[in-house]
Amino acid sequence: MTKNEILTTFDKAIELVFNANKETDAEIKATLADVKTILQNELQQYCDTYTPLIDEFTPTDNSTSWNEKIVHLTSVLSEIRDMINNNMPCEPTKGNKIFIVHGHNKEIELAVARLISQLGLTPIVLHEQPNKGRTIIEKFEELSNCVSFAIVLLSADDVMQDGKHRARQNVILELGYFIAKLGRENVVALYDTSTEIELPSDIIGVLYKPYDNPNGTWRIEVMRELKEAGFNVDANALT
Repeated sequence: MTKNEILTTFDKAIELVFNANKETDAEIKATLADVKTILQNELQQYCDTYTPLIDEFTPTDNSTSWNEKIVHLTSVLSEIRDMINNNMPCEPTKGNKIFIVHGHNKEIELAVARLISQLGLTPIVLHEQPNKGRTIIEKFEELSNCVSFAIVLLSADDVMQDGKHRARQNVILELGYFIAKLGRENVVALYDTSTEIELPSDIIGVLYKPYDNPNGTWRIEVMRELKEAGFNVDANALT
């Protein structure tokens, strides 16, 4: 179950207890049975916490005592709900925005942005977004919170002392940032095959996809990764 589904279940149980008809013992028993059924069927992982508490609530002819128990049970369920709300991470929302991290190779940047648009999604490129008085890092952090997938473009932008090429270091940094933030399954790194470049070795074979030309097979690979990540994309859009 998602976090929102769990919270909704607790809300349903709390409302049922709070609005319980307290006229007869039979109605009280029925209400408690309904609460236990809701929680046990839908939230089995929390049964050790809530079942003993519900079992303590027995019908009584003393309405004041029953009211006190209702308040207590409602409070306990609310506390458990708040604990889940505060400690359980939210699931990333699959919107339509895809962050594109790029270096100096404009051809790759434009080709990837065009592909994302063709698939009915929205490419987010940092330098194309308004600054709104923000620093670069503030702008990057805020925009990264609006996406659930990132495509990182590794082009041969820097030449090292030994003559080998590598991607810009800010691109490598942002690659690691998105892996940590979104998970590896929501990040694709495209590397330019026109020039041999050095790639971080610890994730070779996991994220990297070769980019050959604007209309190359990389487009199918990226679309497949997006589909696996939960995006509703159609291969017919590429024809």
